[in-house]
Amino acid sequence: MATVALMAIALGACKKNDGAPASTAPQMAFQLKAVNSSAGLASVNGLVTQSTASASVTWTSGTANITRFKLEAKKNGTEIELTSRNLSNVDLFSISPSVTSITLNPGTFTEIEIKIMFTHSADPASMPLILKGTYNSGTGDIPIEFDLNDDATIKAEAENVTVAAGMDYTSIIQMHLDKLLKGISTADLDGAAQTGGTIVISQASNTALYDAIRLNLGTSCDNQFEEHHHGEGNDDNGNHGNDDGSNHN
Repeated sequence: MATVALMAIALGACKKNDGAPASTAPQMAFQLKAVNSSAGLASVNGLVTQSTASASVTWTSGTANITRFKLEAKKNGTEIELTSRNLSNVDLFSISPSVTSITLNPGTFTEIEIKIMFTHSADPASMPLILKGTYNSGTGDIPIEFDLNDDATIKAEAENVTVAAGMDYTSIIQMHLDKLLKGISTADLDGAAQTGGTIVISQASNTALYDAIRLNLGTSCDNQFEEHHHGEGNDDNGNHGNDDGSNHN
């Protein structure tokens, strides 16, 4: 298992594919799921605190429409770039998250970067990210909703992952929802405009809060790799890449 830190690296190349037979070729599946859904709030602007705050936000549902998962890495000193297909209507709170996969050739991958790419949508029903929950101000509950409708990229990096024939791998990207509220205070939410009794945070409503959460989104995720025997544990929604450096979009 490899734990990742956030970092941006630009990679890309092309080389001949001399990989394993399709029957044993490893798959890399990608998942995005929500963790740490509750966050206490400071009474004034500053870092979110979890221990002493009386006010809090608890996210209870979330849906993502992901344009691409992209893996960028080096293998045998050559830079490669692999891209999965779209993954729509992802329930971030599902016990069995949706997955999409790419095919890999065995070997050691270094300087790995995984990107989750969101794209602005003209259709409100397919916005990149929608989170809903409750804001407890200490005196009562108010519904709260965050609607992301911007181009955005979340990035996570790992050092080395060795991929073996006959094995499959899952990259689990965890979105820490408590981190989305870093720097946001009870005063900010108490003063937020409401739409039909709900604090809606979007491009058109409570824009300062929208900008703050959108910025926090970039540092809200980490990643873990899991491995399992080929064909076990993945509900594959399509393979759209292999490590010959090609993209299948």
